[in-house]
Amino acid sequence: MFGGNPVGTNPEITKALTGDNPKQVNFLGRDSNRVNGNGELIDAWGTPYFFHQLSAMQMEIRSAGPDKIMWTGDDLVIK
Repeated sequence: MFGGNPVGTNPEITKALTGDNPKQVNFLGRDSNRVNGNGELIDAWGTPYFFHQLSAMQMEIRSAGPDKIMWTGDDLVIK
């Protein structure tokens, strides 16, 4: 829709996904229970996601997983 992914820190990306974008589209919908008090998008265990921009069109998104510790064997990663 915008020719690329939002970039920046987790709070900056979350703002873009919740309507702070040129077309004011809220991609997360009305249910914002996945955003913590710091404005970060969080996983099912309440841990902020880690976003790594790979290119203008590809991003790696990492969840710390059930142990809530980033960079361990139970992390969930999607590109």
